[in-house]
Amino acid sequence: MTGAGPARVTLLATSARVAPGLLTAEAWDLVRRVPVRCADPTHPQLAALRAAGVGVEVLATPEPSGPAEGADGAESAGWVLAWLRAAAAAAGVDEVAWLLEPAAGWPGPAARLDAALRARAGTEPEAVRVVAGTHDVAGAVLLDAVAVMDRLRSPGGCPWDAKQTHASLAPYLLEEAYEAYQAIEDAQPAELREELGDVLMQVLFHARVAQEAADGDVDRGGGRFDVDEVAAGLVDKLVRRHPHVFGDVAVAGADEVVTNWDAIKAAEKSRRSVTDGVPLTQPALALAAKLQSRARKIGVPADLVLPAAPWAETGAATVDDVASEGLPVAGGPGTPAAAVVAIAAGPELDERGIGDLLFAAAALAEAAGVDPEAALRARARVFRDALARAEESAHADAVDPAAQGSADWRLRWPPRTS
Repeated sequence: MTGAGPARVTLLATSARVAPGLLTAEAWDLVRRVPVRCADPTHPQLAALRAAGVGVEVLATPEPSGPAEGADGAESAGWVLAWLRAAAAAAGVDEVAWLLEPAAGWPGPAARLDAALRARAGTEPEAVRVVAGTHDVAGAVLLDAVAVMDRLRSPGGCPWDAKQTHASLAPYLLEEAYEAYQAIEDAQPAELREELGDVLMQVLFHARVAQEAADGDVDRGGGRFDVDEVAAGLVDKLVRRHPHVFGDVAVAGADEVVTNWDAIKAAEKSRRSVTDGVPLTQPALALAAKLQSRARKIGVPADLVLPAAPWAETGAATVDDVASEGLPVAGGPGTPAAAVVAIAAGPELDERGIGDLLFAAAALAEAAGVDPEAALRARARVFRDALARAEESAHADAVDPAAQGSADWRLRWPPRTS
């Protein structure tokens, strides 16, 4: 012992996200010169330390005497600190190291004890200190998410998680994506962070389900792949499709980046139609806009993109006839606006007619540089807010909204502000 007082206890913090043995220089210097103790016989650093000639003694869960221990683990911490200092005294040194439970996705058996020891480091910094034995790189916590999902799907995990399939999870993938979309629309960064976590969970969930497939690897016609293959595929794709970043291709701006991306994608997929790869499960208005955009990119004439109006088949009316009745036909015949007006003025609007009208409205939105899906969503939100405010006005007057007449609704309906 070189110090006059009790030995200093150094709490060595490591991470389960870093390969065992990849410790900092300060950590290796520490464990080679002082006694090392820990509470977990399965601590991931034990094998690496012992292989390097570092002796580590594992402490069984302490059984302090006296009153029952509180929830904060303070009594066990005191007991362990005394035991550690006794070990230092026996070795004739003035410091001893304690391997904290490695940082991971969920607390282990020594979590409460370690938390109490860390608290001592805050109140007794001269006697107890924390040293970082490893350093995580950016994104390392994603490994925790993978580990948690593995545990949920493994024997002894969650029964509900264990029974899920790609098909049963599919609705949640859409739901979580829409909730993230709403957080963006609502300009709520905290909610967006949470919802993106839920989207990530779905990615990890599907990858973990696929990892258990018994029909062989996906590259051989089966259904098996894992999260590393998902990530590797993404990395490869991003590198291939950004030759102006990872290669020697020069681009003049964002538009040229999109052009290059589409060309590289077409070559990779060997697709015969620009419609290949367009998901038919997306919202119908977004689907119409996407298909029209793909058609325009390969030079399909606008009159072939626009739906045939009723007058085109029956001869009952023409765009000029519609215009002569005083209806607005912005841009003249053959434009999306003209098609919308002509179809709406048709003698009868059945399912096909309504479909043509909405398809033409999507073309009109695209011509105006507007995302039709976002525009309709925004309009729906305005209506939702107005309806909710009118209902709240009725409730404030102790009136059942459903019992109101048209005049009452009009009186309560708020003016549109956006």
